[in-house]
Amino acid sequence: MSVYLVGAGCGSPGLITLAAASAIASARHIVYDRLIHPDLLQLAPGACEFHLAGKRESDHTLSQDEINALLAELGRSGETVVRLKGGDPFIFGRGGEEAEFLERNGIPWRAVPGVTSAVGGALCAGLPATHRNAASSLTLATGHRRFDAATGEEERFWRGIAAAEGTVALYMGTSNFAGAADRLVSHGMSPDTPVSVIQWGGWGRSARIDGTLGSVGRLARGGGLPNPSIIYIGEVSRINLSPEPGRLAGMQIQICRPYPKCWEVGRALEAMGADCYGVPLLALEPMRLDREARSALESADWLVITSPRGASELREAVEDLRRVSARVVAIGNGTSEALRSIGIVPDHVAGGSSDELAKKLTGLVSPGERVLFARNERGSSVAADAARAAGAEVSSFSTYRMVPSRVPGLEVMREQWESCGVDAVVFGSSALVEEYARVIGSPPEGSSVIAWGTACADAAEANFGRRAVKMLTPDMDGLIHALEGLLKLGI
Repeated sequence: MSVYLVGAGCGSPGLITLAAASAIASARHIVYDRLIHPDLLQLAPGACEFHLAGKRESDHTLSQDEINALLAELGRSGETVVRLKGGDPFIFGRGGEEAEFLERNGIPWRAVPGVTSAVGGALCAGLPATHRNAASSLTLATGHRRFDAATGEEERFWRGIAAAEGTVALYMGTSNFAGAADRLVSHGMSPDTPVSVIQWGGWGRSARIDGTLGSVGRLARGGGLPNPSIIYIGEVSRINLSPEPGRLAGMQIQICRPYPKCWEVGRALEAMGADCYGVPLLALEPMRLDREARSALESADWLVITSPRGASELREAVEDLRRVSARVVAIGNGTSEALRSIGIVPDHVAGGSSDELAKKLTGLVSPGERVLFARNERGSSVAADAARAAGAEVSSFSTYRMVPSRVPGLEVMREQWESCGVDAVVFGSSALVEEYARVIGSPPEGSSVIAWGTACADAAEANFGRRAVKMLTPDMDGLIHALEGLLKLGI
């Protein structure tokens, strides 16, 4: 086993490499910083232990010496350790120092490169780091380093930057850029040199400021440069391309659904320009049928499947699908497709809500018929009540239950929600609403609540005192429609 020094890339988890995802998936320990996308931690196995070691200006969770010592201690365990850093760990990420320390202590290590923000973040913001007509070289430099004043090292450094041809990408330079701009001018760089500042490069919330060495320097002097940002100096800053931003550009969205659904939904919305945070507060726990449930299944006239997950778990719950002789009703096309994937073709497909399922059953079942629901242990009772009102004998069994689950990286999520805001919180069930209220509290101020159905919307109002936006259909189209509605309202 080894210590893997892994680059998490910049921004969306979609920019992570296959090698990095594979390392995370095999990790027993992950030591991570604050600039990773926290959803990446969801790729880790269930037994993985997480260690926050991120550093911010004036706020170091662990010093670099403490991080080195932690990596060595974990590395000696013989288990797989991942040191997960934003961007690339060997480009101003102290990866070289950590590798040296591990080698000195006889601990094997491997490097997994990542998409560094100076390149990936610039591209996502429409700035090519090099261009045949503007820059044939790229210099990566840090604007935050210690100099020995007695040696003249600082002046030599800035003289070299001033003389550099092509593009200079300055990491960690916003707080010191006013002085840096003055030094660059003093060493011969024109104050009219084009400069761009790209904040949160690679994220949906990325922002770009264009100006000159002089104007951006004055902005920095007034405290107007945002963090985290990279500063680009050179002619490529005159090039302002316009990548298609996406229908949900810049939206900040929490996705409260179990993993992997929160991951899948989040990445789909990020492809449309949003930033998403999966909040898998509950996890699925499959359940087996007891003798009573098996008997009910064999004698049922109607079998009602109330979710795609219930359909997929049916194969595990029912040892022999030939026992299913009842007519089958599915809620929504997603559930219908999940049933077909296990060899069951539904006889009827209702609309995608509990209300529509209730309406469908009212027109199908007859008095005295036996209707069996296969569902989540805490599923809605709306459709069952409708079947009962139609005179049917109603019973149910649970193919799965939802149990509390940890949310790795929640403290990093909270920091980003506080600094960047949240536009929408999406809840997939009333149980998730209740767990959110218990673990996190109320959705962030200014955010809108989006509910995956009537029961979920009612739970949101009961727990948060807020009216929720109820999706028209409980699927991705319904979610996108709801989010676009918030954008039109300017929320």
